[in-house]
Amino acid sequence: MNAGAWSRKSEAPAQRGSGDGPRFLRRNSGLGFTLVEVVIALTILIVIAAGAVPMFKGWRDEQIARRPVIELVRLAKEARLRAMREKRPYQVAFYQGGFVASRYFSPYLQMAELNELMEQAASGSFRLNPNADDNDSDLDAGAGEKPKTELPLAPAAPKMDDNWTERYDLPPDTQYTLKFWNEFQPTEMSGDLVKLWVFQPTGICIPLQLHLDRPGAAFDVEFNALTADITREVIDLK
Repeated sequence: MNAGAWSRKSEAPAQRGSGDGPRFLRRNSGLGFTLVEVVIALTILIVIAAGAVPMFKGWRDEQIARRPVIELVRLAKEARLRAMREKRPYQVAFYQGGFVASRYFSPYLQMAELNELMEQAASGSFRLNPNADDNDSDLDAGAGEKPKTELPLAPAAPKMDDNWTERYDLPPDTQYTLKFWNEFQPTEMSGDLVKLWVFQPTGICIPLQLHLDRPGAAFDVEFNALTADITREVIDLK
């Protein structure tokens, strides 16, 4: 076989390789997804969405049902913070329709007095303790017309707001009970009953157990005595 024949045979595969075959493959590689692949992808998305919607709805329902607990935690934190800053006690007053945070001014608070406090707070002008003496508003600092001692006294703690009051009204379909550490049985909040959760200037409060029942959920919450944080919470979504 001569050299010319060998060169012609060796060139033939190269010519066939550069023909329509490779160009046809390159055109196929530029195509998009097939119909089967699109259907499979849409099916997967529908299944994921169908599972996510109930989960989101359940989470949203839980947050709505848990709103009273969230508000109670917020008011307790604020009352505790003010008590520690101002070196005087604050309280959260529980009643059938909700709870009110304010300065602590009477261990025997009745519903009539609490209603008067809320009305005065709504009007923006009230005196928290009608029996208090304006010149003796801070006994720890030695206030008053006459000095209590000849010794130099520490400056009075700054008062953030003498008339601070915040209120949260429970939804009308809500019932709840309270149990403090020194009580044997939970107390159902109904009628004109008022119970106080007092925060001392040290920040310490009485340990509290709260059971809150709504048509969509029930909550059992325990609060810490030192920080008023939630130490235990059980949620029952109905």
